[in-house]
Amino acid sequence: MIALFIACSDGQVAAALAALQEKEGEADADRFLVPGGPLVLTRPGMERRVALDFVRTQMDLHGIRTIYLVSHQDCSAYEHSLGGLGFDQQELLARDLRRVKALLENTFADVDVRCFVIPWRENGGLPSFGEAEPVE
Repeated sequence: MIALFIACSDGQVAAALAALQEKEGEADADRFLVPGGPLVLTRPGMERRVALDFVRTQMDLHGIRTIYLVSHQDCSAYEHSLGGLGFDQQELLARDLRRVKALLENTFADVDVRCFVIPWRENGGLPSFGEAEPVE
């Protein structure tokens, strides 16, 4: 079954996203990469409608029934959208992922939506993005 990953277009998380796809057995999945990833589906109006139309098209063309929503900490799109990073990133990202999950499940019948956050790690050496963690 083909899946769709909705994730941030930030190239710094590309390796973590690819690792998640491999771990989930979805290496050949479709990708919808935009700044902030699922953030576009939290916005009212035209942006959300265009994003939902894209998802609908991918579902119709490829028979997608599993959607992975992937956000990441230290996201410039979130920083820009919120006017800075003075917020609890983990809590906000998890809340937004749950909201978008509900939106997709209410909009599209028979879709399985899974949510993940790619954490920012300060591990003594070079800081980097860690392995994606599920959000319930």
